[in-house]
Amino acid sequence: MAQQNNTNFGIAFGLGVAVASTLLASPSQAASFLGTPSSSSLSPIFGTLINFDDQPSGTLVGSSDYVSQGVTSVKELEGLGTFARYGISRQSQPNYIGTGRNGERGTDANLGWDGTIQFQFTNLVNQVGIGIADSQGGPEILSIYDNNNNLLESFTAPKEASIYAGFSRASNDIKYFEIKGDLFAVDDLQFKSVPESSTILGTIVVLGFSARLKRKLDSTWS
Repeated sequence: MAQQNNTNFGIAFGLGVAVASTLLASPSQAASFLGTPSSSSLSPIFGTLINFDDQPSGTLVGSSDYVSQGVTSVKELEGLGTFARYGISRQSQPNYIGTGRNGERGTDANLGWDGTIQFQFTNLVNQVGIGIADSQGGPEILSIYDNNNNLLESFTAPKEASIYAGFSRASNDIKYFEIKGDLFAVDDLQFKSVPESSTILGTIVVLGFSARLKRKLDSTWS
């Protein structure tokens, strides 16, 4: 019986190590995704949600407003217009954020609401998404960067009145998330991390040895 237990343990442990090894070897490939915005039909739903409704419409967006929720900083990098919370959101009510009618870089549709909005995360994440409200302006380009500010992936969101877009990767390597565009505002930022594969391997090892120790104790006291 003891030999059978050891054999079973060896098989289970071996399978666990094989799975963990596969996870460790998995490439960090990005996949952009599209969904639906607004609080009533937000999709996909995942991780931490920041909807920018924590302060009244008209309140400036402070860089450190969401540190307690895992966002080190929120910035508008071009210094355009007034980076604030604005009401009558096309997505979740009541607020979205943007640069307003005075946010114009002067080289595009000349309708305001231009800018480059950057989110820096406290911890590295693997999935991030945001709602984009757009109309007759230019395209919105979404980009993600690693801890050293190296570009990981970038794509242009479809030109629609309102959309949800983002990235999902195999490992936690996203430190910065940027949206650059013309005549747009954003809402409902979401982000999350997955357990690192090394942590999964450690858990498998601990569980395996715990199970083996329990069997030995059971056989000793039986």
